Amino acid sequence: MDLSTTLAHPDSRTTVVTCSGELDAYTAPNLRETVHATRAATELLVLDLTATTFIDSSGLGVLVGAHRRMRERGGELRLVRPAPLVARIFELVGLEAVLDLRASRDEALAR
Repeated sequence: MDLSTTLAHPDSRTTVVTCSGELDAYTAPNLRETVHATRAATELLVLDLTATTFIDSSGLGVLVGAHRRMRERGGELRLVRPAPLVARIFELVGLEAVLDLRASRDEALAR
């Protein structure tokens, strides 16, 4: 399965990237490119992972890299919590302590 992404700009400082499908070695470069292209004009980047059905180390690497780059330029990355099976991966590798995971898109967008 592929990963599809859609972009939304709820305001001039915020970008929401909704991910649907599998985030793996095959699809991670596309998400990396999307994030890279949007982060220059974004103060808050929200990645909605609720429809992400699978994630591997390549996908996790994209998320960690996006987090680091947003922080370096004074921005913020928030993730909308994925389905339980994918969320379990975050727990297993300890990324819940590093990445800002929110329960819903509304919560992720709250200032």
